[in-house]
Amino acid sequence: MPPGVPRQGEVLDGRYEIEEPIGAGGMGVVVAARHLGIGQRVAIKFILDAAAAGPEACERLLREARALGSIRSEHVTRVLDVGRLPAGAPYMVMELLVGTDLGRLRRARGRFPVSDAVDAILQAGEAIAEAHALGIAHRDLKPGNLYVIARPDRTLCVKVLDFGLSRAAQPGGERLTSTGHVAGSPQYMAPEQMQSLKYADHRADLWSLGVILYYLLSGARPYEGKTVAMMWAAILAGPPPALSSLRPEVPPALEAVIMRCLQRDPDRRVQDLAELAQGLAPFASARGAMSVDYIVRALGRS
Repeated sequence: MPPGVPRQGEVLDGRYEIEEPIGAGGMGVVVAARHLGIGQRVAIKFILDAAAAGPEACERLLREARALGSIRSEHVTRVLDVGRLPAGAPYMVMELLVGTDLGRLRRARGRFPVSDAVDAILQAGEAIAEAHALGIAHRDLKPGNLYVIARPDRTLCVKVLDFGLSRAAQPGGERLTSTGHVAGSPQYMAPEQMQSLKYADHRADLWSLGVILYYLLSGARPYEGKTVAMMWAAILAGPPPALSSLRPEVPPALEAVIMRCLQRDPDRRVQDLAELAQGLAPFASARGAMSVDYIVRALGRS
């Protein structure tokens, strides 16, 4: 276990017995634990080396907890508790999810059928629409942050993870390129976010959803590059390969919706999730149609 994070068998805050690590990223680690009072298994997210990471990492975790706590949709992870370690670093207790993310699922099963891909985006869209209605943009949507679990009735449910880069709409923001550190995932990042997080409003999430849908349907991303600079150069070089050239059976109208998500200029892009959901509606299942209605209502559209 990383330094500063409670080890297996230790009891956190007199309630949570630590079991084992279940995930890690650049800034945090997630462990499974058991609530000693009620026996419920939970997931606890800690900051990796909080002292070295600095106050921004602590604020990012608390920002994620606030964002998750403000969204009522079943398509986000429920936050059960927050607390602080003896040294002061915060932690967040969440429901424990059992499933896999969309990236792993796509690699395991190949290219998604059209309705399955559209339904996955629409389910995620329910949570993101609520966030957008509250003025919160996610800013780090990617297949790895869309987690698929089975409901008790065995239907699949997509959960949106990691609101750590989320931010309520307000002036100002962090520079992404001034230090060479990328906040976000370049392959799914909107062009304006590559310049500065302060330019990334809710329309940056629509770009990311378009990239994810393109990937689920074709097995390839519209633009490739390992760094922000490489991605920026690829985007400036011209439009991505036509989706129909990679997956001819994708309906032209669906391809048109996806390409509108991938407009470099945010003002020419799909403007909100209600518009995107209504564009995807003809290609969704009956369950997906319910997501369309939810999204439209969440954003106050008729």
